Amino acid sequence: MLTIRGCIFLSAVAFSTSGFAQEAVTFGKWQAYCAPTAGCALGTTNEEGDKLVISEPPSRDNKMLFVPTVPVQRGSVMTITLDGLPGATLGPGDGWRVIETGAGPAIQIAPTIAREELSPRMRRRDMLEITYTTEAGSRRQTAISLNGFADTRSYADDG
Repeated sequence: MLTIRGCIFLSAVAFSTSGFAQEAVTFGKWQAYCAPTAGCALGTTNEEGDKLVISEPPSRDNKMLFVPTVPVQRGSVMTITLDGLPGATLGPGDGWRVIETGAGPAIQIAPTIAREELSPRMRRRDMLEITYTTEAGSRRQTAISLNGFADTRSYADDG
């Protein structure tokens, strides 16, 4: 479930333009915030506090953002698997980059990778795992539940 901090983050990312955010709709572990003039934000937070957010403003400048509790080492490679199956290998610059949001820094996954390689397959999987090198130099793997993602995605597509 998203925490209050997660809700604030989603609101800051998705609703930075004018518009009024409606109540969140929850499907499994995922929540969707959609408003007619502001677009949608889909998101979840795992038990460790890591967040995965998909921001879809009306401008269609969609973003898939990973907000880790343990910072990613700049220049490192990130690996994403879906239920243990290959998802994507993200190099710095062409696969991911750090962006500033209203709630602080986040990792933006390259839009083409997010749109073409990850999002379609996330609907049919249970778990997304992200492995990366931390700023301290150790390897870290975090798992994010996809329980409810397909319904959340359908809700946003219909809205």
